[in-house]
Amino acid sequence: MAELINLTAEPRVSVGFGVKALRRSGKVPAVIYGHRIAPTHIQLEDREVSNALRKAGRNTLITLNVAGSGPKMVLAREIQRNAIKRTLVHIDFYEVSMNETIRTQIRIILEGVPPEVKAGTGVLLQELPLVDIECLPSQLFNSITLDIANLKIDDVIRIKDLVVPEGVQVHHDPEVEVVRLSRFVETKEEEVVAETSDVEVIEKGKKDEEAADEKKK
Repeated sequence: MAELINLTAEPRVSVGFGVKALRRSGKVPAVIYGHRIAPTHIQLEDREVSNALRKAGRNTLITLNVAGSGPKMVLAREIQRNAIKRTLVHIDFYEVSMNETIRTQIRIILEGVPPEVKAGTGVLLQELPLVDIECLPSQLFNSITLDIANLKIDDVIRIKDLVVPEGVQVHHDPEVEVVRLSRFVETKEEEVVAETSDVEVIEKGKKDEEAADEKKK
């Protein structure tokens, strides 16, 4: 399991009003939602939550301590930022049950460079950058690393070749391609040249039309 991160939060009474003033005071509005629970509106210290999110990936459990209630195990889901300043605007936290499995996506990271790619004779195609998994929250991890340094032309890594921890289910067809190394084929742009016969037909048609006009006269 990835590193556990702790955050402190306060209940947020006013929802929809005074949000700008809240952000100016160094707070970030957020909501906790989950399966079979009512949404809870909270606020967090901007600096503290920003540091926590830098450490946490999509699948890192966060212990969220809300004043007046017990700790909640959550995952950071939708994170909204200002388009220009990139400051935090709003966060959605998903509360998990440690006894119930959840479905999420894991990044696939490629490590190494095949010799054919270095030589320019091969092209690496990553067909699947993310993989869908299901597991208990305690089994969550952020990524799967594939060593592709020794791949050769026409080699393929499929879902069935992925190694995941025991108890983790992968929700994909086992034959789905994740990575393929193909041969580089240079495509040449063909010059389009008008055929002589086409030009002659056009000219002939024009002359025939002129001749028909002369006869009418």
